[in-house]
Amino acid sequence: MKKIILITTALMFLSGVSYAGSFGVGASGSLAKVAADGKEITGAGTVTGGTANTNTQSVDEISIIGSIFLDYEFDSGIVLGLSHVPGSADVSGKTHSRTETAQGKSGTDASGSVTRTADAEVENFNTLYVEYPLGPYYAKLGWSQLDVNTKENTVTDSGTYGNTTLDGLTIGAGVNGSVGDFFTKTSVEYTDFEDLKLNSTTNNKIEANLDVLEFKIAVGKRF
Repeated sequence: MKKIILITTALMFLSGVSYAGSFGVGASGSLAKVAADGKEITGAGTVTGGTANTNTQSVDEISIIGSIFLDYEFDSGIVLGLSHVPGSADVSGKTHSRTETAQGKSGTDASGSVTRTADAEVENFNTLYVEYPLGPYYAKLGWSQLDVNTKENTVTDSGTYGNTTLDGLTIGAGVNGSVGDFFTKTSVEYTDFEDLKLNSTTNNKIEANLDVLEFKIAVGKRF
């Protein structure tokens, strides 16, 4: 977040000193498809000679996402902006539970079956972007960040996972419009985040890929 604030401040200062233009503020609503594919590897890192369990999961969620934005439009039509999605969202669809056989040091059943539950949420979805005009249309390129928080209720030998921040690349295309004194933007945007890799306190592992496809409508006003 500090990187985004510093870069945005520098860009706004530069734009105010060197070029004429106008600031804009607004809000947007998106119909978004959040896709997550991943796997968890448990067992191999917790005991000597134990058997690893690999659990895979794919989630496709359709959600309505709201965001707010601040931008600066140069006289050339180029726009620099920063958007923020407030709140948090569950990306696991529901809390996942599974029952596994607890492994002893020889890989045999040591204590019957155990139940693990896991859940994850994302928050602080921020995007620093530039829009390049193409007549009434525009192309969009941005750098996004997203916080991933894991929530587990696991057995003792499973350990817990920490939280992390993912960087992503956003691309999109849209069309500009106006309604009275307000400007509008209608766009399709895609964000591909870097791979998520987490180790638990007992060296179990999570690997996942997350991406977001949005159909977005934005309304704002320039000053």
